[in-house]
Order: sequence, then C-alpha cells, then structure tokens
Amino acid sequence: MGKDRNEGPVVGVDLGGTNMAIGVVDEKGRVLGRCKRKTKAMEGRDKVLARLVDGIERACDEAKIPMKDITAVGVGAPSAVDWEKGVVIHAGNLGWKRFPLREALEKRLDRAVVVDNDVNVAAFGESRVGAGKGRGDLLALWVGTGIGGGLILNGQLWRGPLYTAGEVGHVILFPGAGPGHRKLEEHCSRTAMVRSMMMLIGHYPESMLREFLKVEADGAEPSIGSGVIAECYEKGDPLVTSVVNASADLLGLSIANLITVLSLPTVILGGGVTEALGKPWLHRVREAVEAHVFPSSLRKCEVVASELGDDAGLLGAAMLARETAQGQKG
Repeated sequence: MGKDRNEGPVVGVDLGGTNMAIGVVDEKGRVLGRCKRKTKAMEGRDKVLARLVDGIERACDEAKIPMKDITAVGVGAPSAVDWEKGVVIHAGNLGWKRFPLREALEKRLDRAVVVDNDVNVAAFGESRVGAGKGRGDLLALWVGTGIGGGLILNGQLWRGPLYTAGEVGHVILFPGAGPGHRKLEEHCSRTAMVRSMMMLIGHYPESMLREFLKVEADGAEPSIGSGVIAECYEKGDPLVTSVVNASADLLGLSIANLITVLSLPTVILGGGVTEALGKPWLHRVREAVEAHVFPSSLRKCEVVASELGDDAGLLGAAMLARETAQGQKG
C-alpha cells in the first residue's frame, strides 16, 4: 500500500442507499472538490464500489489533487460497522451483510480507509468543525426517513464494544403497541409523521395536505417529503401542525431521558426533518427536553441544529480518516 502522511488532503464519503456524496477535504475542513452520484444499490455491490471509486477520482480531479497525494479515505455507511475491521455489519438499503468494505476499497484505492456508521461520522464532523466544535461531549440525532444517533464521549466517538451505540431510533417507547408503533422512529421520523397524517386526513377536510396528495394520472403513489411538511407547518395547517408538534414533544421527551442518563451538555439535531422544519420545530423539541429532564440543572443542556447540513457525513468521515491516520502514525 502507498505511503500515508499525517498532513495533506483526505477524502470523505457519505454513502447512502440512494446517493453517495464524496469530497476532498483539507486540514481546515474545507471541501476542495466534490462528486455526487446515485448509489444504484440494485445493480450489485461491485458496481456500487466501482461507482464509488470513480466518484473519488472525479472529486480529486475537481480539486486538482492526484490520488497519490490523498492521506486517507473515510466512509460513513448506513449500517452498524465493526470499526476495527472495517466491516459493514448489515446495510439493508444496500443489500450488504458482513461486507469487508475497508478491505475492498483499500485494494482498489491503495490508500488507508476508515469505515464507520453514517450518523457516527456526522456526529464526529459536527464535533470537530460544526455545531459541536468546542462543546465537548454530545449526543447527535439525525431525523429523516428514520432516526439515527451518535455519541461523542471524552472527545471521541463512543461506539460500544459491539459497535452499535447510538441506535436511538430503535428505543422502545410503547412496548404494548402493535408492530410498527413501538419504537421512537416509528413515531418521530418523517416516515412516521407521514403515516399519521395519512391516517388522520379524513378528519381534516380543509387540510392543505390534500393538494399534495392528489394521485397522478398514471396512478403513481403520492409522495410527501420534508419540504411539503415544512410548507404546511409554516402556514399553520392544523393536521400537519398537530402531528409535527406531537412528534416533536415525544422526541424531546426521549432526548430528555437520554440526557438524564448520560448528563450531556449538548444535543445536536440534524437530518432532513430538522433542516426543513427549522427553528419552530427545534424550539418545540427543546421545550419538551426542558420539561422532562432530571435533575432540573440539566435544563441548561443546549439543543442546537446541525451547522454542516448535508456535508456533516462527508466532512465527518474525512475528519475521522485524518485523525485515525494521525493516530496510527503517532
């Protein structure tokens, strides 16, 4: 393998089931070159890897930096990851199980590769160059199609001995409920909110949401994204407001429980729902945290929005790759 260096640019990859975002990042956290491509997981693992390698090369070309000058490559994957071995344990939306992603990419790139969970690297990015910079320990929650979490303890990612720490979305809130209605993400994710709106819309004949739910002429299923929810929420649609606020209250209560256990000073919220719904939603979540956290001194815990947005995973993967390479050389 080619020689790695402590200094110099690194590559960060945010690998999702739908898209992959790739960036060449310098030591100050600036993105020098980018490439975004469709993942196309249905085409199979080898083609996804080939597309990923090609995307890294394209990002290097845009940055005008040859691959031989790249220090290391970091990848955030949508799965629990055996970080020490670089193995993706189970990425359902990629169709991968026990896949040695680090080994596969190192063979193709001739560079050191670090692989971790996608929300872990996003949390790491926020802690280094985003909303968590200088704040110390924190909990990060990404709210979108599902809900994922990451923990920074003693300045470093806490993965747990089985590498699954931070799976906040799978915490059971209502054990007596039926399947699909028990977990945090089954009530507070975008998917859950849309499901509730669809179930209740018959009771809200004047809801703006009806305009977005008209079935297309070809019979395609209507789609409600975070942007549609945000528009209706901003305009005070009673159905959307009711569902979003109930979700925010429950999310805040859940965060309060975690803060009560961990006594952390900072919570960072990111993901498509956070970005779309903005300050009013964040304020609602914060109020619920303050109402339920124990002891009362923990009300000073700050609940803030991500500063890095869509770049959190990319930058976090890059920063993690850099620090890992530095640690191995130190």
